[in-house]
Amino acid sequence: MSSSLQEQQQQALDAFTKQRQALIDAREEIRTLSVTARSRDGVVEVTVGHDGTPSGLRFLNNRFKEVTGQALAASVLEAMAMSRSQMTSRAMAVLQGAGGAAPSGLDGGVLDRLDLGRLLDGGSLEEVLAPRPAGGEGRG
Repeated sequence: MSSSLQEQQQQALDAFTKQRQALIDAREEIRTLSVTARSRDGVVEVTVGHDGTPSGLRFLNNRFKEVTGQALAASVLEAMAMSRSQMTSRAMAVLQGAGGAAPSGLDGGVLDRLDLGRLLDGGSLEEVLAPRPAGGEGRG
């Protein structure tokens, strides 16, 4: 192998190692995120964690006593949807900042099978490309 080819391979490996570390750091940052959103009517606030799971629900200024059950439910759902949407935006911004956003328009092939969690945890190529378990597990 020529020294030029070896240098190119080393540069590619160095770039991959740097990108991988940036994605690991981004994943850890995303895991610490939480977002709180308030319904437009100001009745409720919902906090969600990095995975969109609610971690807090707060009724503000006892205004919930003034609304119907149906309106209160709508306020809760609205605040939850808003907080999840904001969480998605923040997580995508972190991922894009690490250079990890996939180009839009990808519609299958290897990228659909890629298990980012396994890749970042040092999995082998076979593990990284293995089919994901049913039920949404295997997300990184």
